[in-house]
Amino acid sequence: MSHRLFASVLAAAICLSAVATGAVGLVGVASATEDPRFEASVPEPVLEPGTTQELTVELTNDAADYDDEAERALDANATVAGASGIEVLSGSRELGTVGDEETRTVTVRVDVPADIAGGTHEIPITVAYRDVDDRDEVVTTTVTATVRVQERARFVVDSVESAAPVGSTGTVAVTFRNAGRRPATDAVVQFESGNAGLTFDESATARRFVGDLAPNESRTVEVDASFASSAKTREYAVDATVEYEDAGGTDATSRRLSFGVTPTPEQTFAVGDLESTLRVGKEGELRGTVTNTGDRPVTNAVVLFETENPNVSPLEPELAVGSLAPDESAEFAFDIEVSDAAVAGLRQFTLRVQYRDDEGTRRTGDDLDAPVSVAEPRDEFGVEVTDGRFAVGEGGTLVISVTNRREEAVSDVSAKLFLDAPLSSTDDEGFVDELAPGETAEVTFDLSVAGSAIVGKTYPADVDFRYETADGDTLLSDTYRVPVTTTESDSGGLSLGVIGVGAVVVVGLLGAVYVRRNR
Repeated sequence: MSHRLFASVLAAAICLSAVATGAVGLVGVASATEDPRFEASVPEPVLEPGTTQELTVELTNDAADYDDEAERALDANATVAGASGIEVLSGSRELGTVGDEETRTVTVRVDVPADIAGGTHEIPITVAYRDVDDRDEVVTTTVTATVRVQERARFVVDSVESAAPVGSTGTVAVTFRNAGRRPATDAVVQFESGNAGLTFDESATARRFVGDLAPNESRTVEVDASFASSAKTREYAVDATVEYEDAGGTDATSRRLSFGVTPTPEQTFAVGDLESTLRVGKEGELRGTVTNTGDRPVTNAVVLFETENPNVSPLEPELAVGSLAPDESAEFAFDIEVSDAAVAGLRQFTLRVQYRDDEGTRRTGDDLDAPVSVAEPRDEFGVEVTDGRFAVGEGGTLVISVTNRREEAVSDVSAKLFLDAPLSSTDDEGFVDELAPGETAEVTFDLSVAGSAIVGKTYPADVDFRYETADGDTLLSDTYRVPVTTTESDSGGLSLGVIGVGAVVVVGLLGAVYVRRNR
């Protein structure tokens, strides 16, 4: 073979080899370029009905053909739209430049309706970007993200009723309903208050058993709630969660259910029209009216009289006034004894109202100030002797003037006279039918002065009065002392005392003569 021919063959072989090699290289490395193409995926696709939650979507720029490349998307942004009643609470999200097989994450808040159907739902996402070849062209494409609504028990709060007043404890009744499509077994609800003004059994939390709840079944749960005295008449936030077993026997916990509890207005009362006949050393009366100034009726109301003054003692510290509708008033009257050690003047007593509310719970209202005047000591009666001079050894009529110094009429006034020797009486009682305030009457008694009395001396006579007040109470007055003065007999003869002594002497002489004659 000639060198030219060899060279020609070698050149042809090299060319064929190069062509073959080039062809293989083209098959292995050549690829097409596609327009940007986005795909959406959701890492956690489960949504819970009746909640507002975050939804995270991953957007990837990926060519349709595995061997192809996707062009870059410039200045991309994504807008997640609502569907199936799901409301998106967030706006568009900037993605920037998204190259081939690059992923951007978009997180938005979504409001899931309580009545959304279970199963899968498609959420549309609009992606807008600029074309790399024509930066003035804005391209828009829409992809969908698949989410899933799980069929399960789901709880809602249908109603809240509060009977707990400000500054006290009462019942709060909360009605829960299983709004899901699956039953709940052995449900337990936990209440939690985030405000110190509202507590449950002196705690921030409380647990109550609910039981089994079928779909659309309701159950009312009651819990004792206490509001502080500083609480306002407004809603106090309470959170509740329901723990239960689902249809498959798996433990589950509901979403947090928030609702408000409003205390009922504080039950209030007022006292007025206070009148006092209290006097130092006497038994008097405190009268007044109590009014229900709250907006709810009360039953079995009792007015309580309270004092720390040891010199003031109510005969009955509790007075029943019955039921009181809002703005209704009732009268009360306390009989109160004021000791001799008391000091006259203005005194502050405390009245409170104990009652049953519309739930039948026994409660006690706040302290009510009752300023009362206690008068200076004064006798019930004024007593004076009309004629108190009696001769020694003689008798007569003792006349006493009695004046009613009370502020009310008295009746059936029985006077009783008490004497010590040398005074005596065979008729020591007197009677007056009635005495008006300030009225005076006379009572008379029989009185005798023994002959042994000393002429010109003043002897004491005591008298008291048992009487009946206008209220029908029978009282005994203090004892009054009146003077009885002795004088000489006006008869001109021997006094009874002298005659008596003489008689004794005569009897003695006669006895001596008789003894002597019989010896």
